[in-house]
Amino acid sequence: MAIIGYTINRIFIDTKSRDRNFEMTEPHIHNHYELFYLNKGSCNFFIKSYFYNMVPGSVLLIPPNTPHSVHYTSKQQSVRTVVLFREQDVLFPNMQFIYDTLAEKNTYILQIPAMYQVHVEQLIQNMEAEQRFNDERVSPAMLSLCLIQLLVIIRRFSTDIDTSLLDELHTTNRQLSLAATFIKKNYNQKISLNDIAEASGFSPNYLSRKFKEDTGIGVHEFLTFVRLNKAAIELAHTDHTITEVALNNGFSDANYFKDAFHKAFGLSPRDYRKQDAKSSSDPVVAFSEIAPVAAPAPVEEKTEHSPATIK
Repeated sequence: MAIIGYTINRIFIDTKSRDRNFEMTEPHIHNHYELFYLNKGSCNFFIKSYFYNMVPGSVLLIPPNTPHSVHYTSKQQSVRTVVLFREQDVLFPNMQFIYDTLAEKNTYILQIPAMYQVHVEQLIQNMEAEQRFNDERVSPAMLSLCLIQLLVIIRRFSTDIDTSLLDELHTTNRQLSLAATFIKKNYNQKISLNDIAEASGFSPNYLSRKFKEDTGIGVHEFLTFVRLNKAAIELAHTDHTITEVALNNGFSDANYFKDAFHKAFGLSPRDYRKQDAKSSSDPVVAFSEIAPVAAPAPVEEKTEHSPATIK
């Protein structure tokens, strides 16, 4: 389970075509912002406990350390653009409303009306051209200016999706949201597929199939993902023993917890705690209730080529 993603040192933009066979089998998180724009087609986007059905013109602004994954659903090719950036990339006078947008904990999805999508996509093309130009002195500044303009246009012309209307507007399935919410509330208990299915209103078999179809990940994988993220928070902020952390987060076997944690984070729980104690570069981020305060692997200097975005 790929929980911690890559680290960036500048703005990156990436447009790709995806078909229904594209597999993103598990959610991931990273330490930077991500703007996800759907140019064409359709997809189901999973973020925290929400499942959004995205259509052309849909925009998601994903804060740092927020678990997410995508599953493409269109019979034809879908096209998506991802812009990765850090808060320091959009520092500019008179931009407080942008910073307020970045800090809004529960505002993720926006919709660009069809008549304005051409403006967004033209800016995306300009950013891609600048990235290809790759002038080490000027390109970072130009990309920042283009990104600020993109955020301003999105903010001006987008339609906010009222979070109280998620079920009616962009939630793929209310029962799946109920299942995910139940898991988030009860992750530290001994819960079964039957318990989760009962909370969702689906039968266990149908829930398993529907959850996998709509999100690309299994119910058990999502439960483990939540538990591991909660465990990472506890490791970073308490002196509880590894066994205590495991039991406090729903793992009945400390050895299984250690193996699952190492597979997810690339570090043992003990080494994760040591590295987190040494790290002062990643402040506590309050954007996600289930994301850990990341203790990333030592940052490697990236080349100026786009990182391997996986969505």
